[in-house]
Amino acid sequence: MKVVRSIELMSRFLLTTLLLSMLAHVFLHIAYGQDGTNSTESWINRENNIKILFSTTPAALTKGTPSVLRFTVQNLETGDPVTNLLARVAIFGGPSNEETTFLLTNISAPDGRFSVNVVFPNTGSYQIITRLMSQIHDVSSLASFTVTVSAMQSSNIFGGNYNIWASLLIAIAVGVASFLVLKNTIKADKSQRK
Repeated sequence: MKVVRSIELMSRFLLTTLLLSMLAHVFLHIAYGQDGTNSTESWINRENNIKILFSTTPAALTKGTPSVLRFTVQNLETGDPVTNLLARVAIFGGPSNEETTFLLTNISAPDGRFSVNVVFPNTGSYQIITRLMSQIHDVSSLASFTVTVSAMQSSNIFGGNYNIWASLLIAIAVGVASFLVLKNTIKADKSQRK
């Protein structure tokens, strides 16, 4: 009878532990969903009545990883997009912090938005300078933004998903502990019968 009760307790314990680890895994992933939020910087040019919004994807830039630099040009008073723009983007950085890493010209922004795809070759601070001109020459503006590029994240055997591995490890530990307790209970029960 003690063996049956012991088996019932262990199975309930195992099921509860497994359920808790699965719930922890789900809730921890919900919190990770907020990692991708981008911070947006703005550059205001009151003379031309425009605001330039700048953001990056991913938010944390890393060396050797494809990145997107996004620009949005808006009317400072109304917030409406400034249309029919041509842009030029120069990116300075690298070991000397003065060399031109990228120079992109004639970028069309018919709806006031444009983006640039880049791969930063080195870690450090980069200055992004953009020059905007409207196609009818009523707007001309310069803006400057700074980004920091960190070292490439090292790959690991877990693939960056520690929650699954932690849950699996807990389940294995509970299974081994249950087996040992059950084995000792059966052994103790047999020795009492003798």
